[in-house]
Amino acid sequence: MCPWKTTRTLCAVLLLVPLLHLAVLKSTETMALLDGSPAAWQSEIDAYNAAIVIERLPVDPVVVVGGRLVQLWPGLEAALDPLPVLRRGLGDATVDDIRYHYESLVGVYRPATVVLLPGSSEFQIRDNKSADELFDSIRELAEVDAAHGRTSVFYVFAPLHTPRYPGDQHKIRQVTARLVHWAGTRDGVEVIDPNPLLADRSGGPDPRWFRGNGVHLNDGGFLRLSLLLQHALLHRQPGDTTLAASQPH
Repeated sequence: MCPWKTTRTLCAVLLLVPLLHLAVLKSTETMALLDGSPAAWQSEIDAYNAAIVIERLPVDPVVVVGGRLVQLWPGLEAALDPLPVLRRGLGDATVDDIRYHYESLVGVYRPATVVLLPGSSEFQIRDNKSADELFDSIRELAEVDAAHGRTSVFYVFAPLHTPRYPGDQHKIRQVTARLVHWAGTRDGVEVIDPNPLLADRSGGPDPRWFRGNGVHLNDGGFLRLSLLLQHALLHRQPGDTTLAASQPH
């Protein structure tokens, strides 16, 4: 029989294991965020590549790429049903990271539709782009995708105005204007600006649609993104009325 002190110590260690695991995950995530190299996300890329071996891949899917927002987006598959949806979020990755890992995140799935949702990391810790630099990064990603010759439509969500980073709003308005103008000259590229639907009466980001950190959307905010994307897909295929119907709260 184990002595009481040994048993108590063992129980304490077992209780600490989940906390230690969480600390390791947070530390790994922080290191990736501070690492400016696309290789920072290799473990997540390896996980996606491994899943390809055991999963049955859908035909002509809608591939949604971006960072943390894509990983957190609830109800997306239901909103776009019966279209097959693959979410390929990559930590707090930038558009440049996504372009670097394009083949693993997008190309291998031979998508009919690609949806890009940029995150706040474009202007914050991981990167400090100007509006022109972010526009160039998005354009280059779209060109890489077009070169594969599979995607019918490349949708770009404009970057979100967030309560936490009000200083980014001027750059976001600039890059959104450039994206809209560029998309008007390109077949197969469409821009979706979610900011009006997430704004308060003053035109700024409404905290009601964001989590407490002021960066990530809550369920109500994500629902608005789902509705916008659903509407865009129906607009492209007006004869298809099979997408799930829902209304914002």
